[in-house]
Amino acid sequence: MTGQERREDPEQDAAELAAELRRVLLVSSRILRSHTASDEISASQYSVLAYLQRAGESTPGAIASFEHVSPPVMTRILGRLEDAGLVLRDAHPGDGRQVRVTLTAEGQEAVDRGRRERDEWLRSRIGATDDAERRTLWEAAQILHRNLVQRRD
Repeated sequence: MTGQERREDPEQDAAELAAELRRVLLVSSRILRSHTASDEISASQYSVLAYLQRAGESTPGAIASFEHVSPPVMTRILGRLEDAGLVLRDAHPGDGRQVRVTLTAEGQEAVDRGRRERDEWLRSRIGATDDAERRTLWEAAQILHRNLVQRRD
């Protein structure tokens, strides 16, 4: 389909763009996650650590819900993270029946290190673009943020 045909069929154009964006975002997300995974920390474990950094503290059930995994799977992930000294599980101060999960200093450093690694990978890719492409990337990032991040409906 040519650019002219796309302008004449905006619904088809939007459908094709949505499919392409989904593919690019999915692959990009996988690539970024692979730059934080290591022999010590898996991508799913890193995701839990990053969630805890944003949340400050949480319960295993809330983390499982956010990560779209079952509570038993989350229990195993948290057990491995606790064994590695990256999270601490203790009784919730308001409800002793619940468990509260927080990052340790080592967990915080693991998240920070992962972000630096991802940022460096992205920086190297952006460094390979010219000025016009970089401006286009800035514009695209702003559009995506406004329409995907800010509007989560």
